[in-house]
Amino acid sequence: MKVIKSCLVLAGVVMISLARPATVGAAVATVSVFDDYFSPSTTSIHAGDTVIWTWGNDSDYHNVVSTTTPYAWLFPSPDGSPGTAADQNSANTRGSPFSFTNTFSSTGSFPYDCTLHVDEGMVGTVIVNPPPPPPIVDLTNPVAGQVFSAPANLTIQASAFDSGGDVTNVQFLIGATVLTNCATAPFFAVTNQLPAGAYKLSAIATDNNGLSATNSVSITVVVAAPVVVGTPLWVSPETFQFAYSTTIGLSYVVQVSTNLSAWTPLVTNAATVNPEVFTNKNAGGRAAFYRVELRPNP
Repeated sequence: MKVIKSCLVLAGVVMISLARPATVGAAVATVSVFDDYFSPSTTSIHAGDTVIWTWGNDSDYHNVVSTTTPYAWLFPSPDGSPGTAADQNSANTRGSPFSFTNTFSSTGSFPYDCTLHVDEGMVGTVIVNPPPPPPIVDLTNPVAGQVFSAPANLTIQASAFDSGGDVTNVQFLIGATVLTNCATAPFFAVTNQLPAGAYKLSAIATDNNGLSATNSVSITVVVAAPVVVGTPLWVSPETFQFAYSTTIGLSYVVQVSTNLSAWTPLVTNAATVNPEVFTNKNAGGRAAFYRVELRPNP
């Protein structure tokens, strides 16, 4: 199996990633703690994200104390140990350099202040929104359960959408083997010479929030049996039929000709039984030649 085309091509050389993209963690927002103000004073994040308050280079001492009841977090004790309710006051402050970190697991609005400088308006708010939805990805080609004849040339296509952000990558895999990564639409990968076997094709869409979604289909590649046409049988003066051998799931076309040069297709079908039976109800006793061909893979 080899890739003959992908979304990542440079100077005619196909670039193939050999690993899944690394998992992207939750976002981190930063707030600067300056002399008598927080910057920004309002921080908007998603549940699961982290805020880091970092003290600036000034001479004042500050703290970051939750003003909700109960406390949304506890500023650490003066000795650096985990904070207690008794520590959340203007006697417990820090000078630069210092930083304080809190991860928000629930949604809501979380006001806070520096208890030493609240009268100077040193207040802030963290607004925690619900987590953004993951992207939606759909494998549009091939369809689940489709059968191909070996060796198979396949174009794997996907559509991806993200209501909470932007799709930044769609990765295509056959089993655990990565074919390629597509950063922009159209999202597709092409393989050739796929041998007989059962395969799971997957598309993994990742967005700018680090969220991902996967869609997979299973297909089968088979070695097509030779087409053998049985003896024609006249059912009536206008109708005759014949059987022909098939490989179930593959497509066949029955053609007619009067000169063995120009062939006209009569019927095309995906075989559901073996053998299939072709019936011509308008033969009319006219001499003609018939043939059955295995159609190429779609």
